[in-house]
Amino acid sequence: MPGVTHAALESRDTFHGDGAWVDHRVTDSLLREFLALLEAAQEELNRRWNDQEKSGSLADCA
Repeated sequence: MPGVTHAALESRDTFHGDGAWVDHRVTDSLLREFLALLEAAQEELNRRWNDQEKSGSLADCA
């Protein structure tokens, strides 16, 4: 990173350009929860889309 002195980083920490340290023990669980919720939302949208296709209620966008 420009302007940042080289430092040994522990495997659980990351240094960001704004000068903040992020502890992966905190962010890892939040990221996993977010990704699980995102996956559930995607599955729900896929189910709804497929249900609309089966019922023929999708309008042609051509």
